[in-house]
Amino acid sequence: MPGFKVEGIILKRKNFGEADRILTVFSLQRGKISVVGKGVRRITSRRAGNVELLNRVSLYLHQGKGMPVLTEAESLDTYPKLKANLTLSTYAFHIIELTCKMTAENQENRILYQHLVEVLNRLSINPRQILIRAFEVKILSNLGFVSFQASNTKLLEELETKSWNEIEKMEINQKQALELERVLRYHVERVIEGQLKSRKFLKKI
Repeated sequence: MPGFKVEGIILKRKNFGEADRILTVFSLQRGKISVVGKGVRRITSRRAGNVELLNRVSLYLHQGKGMPVLTEAESLDTYPKLKANLTLSTYAFHIIELTCKMTAENQENRILYQHLVEVLNRLSINPRQILIRAFEVKILSNLGFVSFQASNTKLLEELETKSWNEIEKMEINQKQALELERVLRYHVERVIEGQLKSRKFLKKI
């Protein structure tokens, strides 16, 4: 089969063999996919820096008999501000872990991909907890797990339906923030049938 190209965000990496890695990527064109990066753990690999966790990348892939094999990688955004700050990197890893755990392989979802890019971009510029809560609402709603428009909480409905520009202007008090976090944690943990690793770090900061 000929090669193909995708744009995506690196959600997860796992060492494979002596020098390879299996990358989990949420892509614009194909949804979540698993990719083999041959030799990317070698010091001499030109592709290694481009396929770091959290990077938004352009990937050139070859479809073999099994998983697609990475042939070229180009960074589109490495989110340096998120990676340089412990609190922000924890927020970002929470978002990509959530995406990884809640999505199925090979199901194109361009709307969710745009939400993912939006929240990471906005956290880089204006880090606010409400952006994380909004992403949790939007991923639960987008994937059909929960419709908050049927709930009694107006705030949840607003986070589901409002644009990112509108959400960024919203102000909530501490009581509302804690209640939002509690309700959304319940829904997320029910869907994934467990706890997110990033949740433990979020409690500490």
